[in-house]
Amino acid sequence: MPITVRPAQPQDSAAILGLIRKLAAFEDTAGAVTLTEEVIRRDAFGDQRRFEVLLAERAGAVCGLVVLLTSYSSWHGAPTLVIHDLFVDEAARGCGAGRSLLTAAAQLAQHRECCRIDLNVVGWNEAAQKFYLGLGFTPVSGWQPYRLDRDGLARLAEG
Repeated sequence: MPITVRPAQPQDSAAILGLIRKLAAFEDTAGAVTLTEEVIRRDAFGDQRRFEVLLAERAGAVCGLVVLLTSYSSWHGAPTLVIHDLFVDEAARGCGAGRSLLTAAAQLAQHRECCRIDLNVVGWNEAAQKFYLGLGFTPVSGWQPYRLDRDGLARLAEG
């Protein structure tokens, strides 16, 4: 069965949330998801879009997603595309959905004249690392991701 990729629509909010919950369960962080369908509709499809989603379908059913963010390279003076999440339902793995989603993201990045695509991979997910390497992604040597969570934000903002 062929894989098709399309931009998500507001009526896909439940499917998007379901796949994100499955991703969190896969990463053993299911309790961390506070996202709702309402927030998806507001932030992915509202007046001030904060992210976008491409969906993979197989036999007419949604089987995967890629969540995309736009950023900017001050060194290159060009936009960048950030893959925040990539997930393919377990039953659809191995049929090309992940590659199809990334191909569509690369085409979108080229259309927008992006200078690169960035993504992060959890250290224990060797299968994902191998997958990305096979598609031409390379680890960024010398860079270590850092994060400031809500509590840290509040403390820093207080001065």
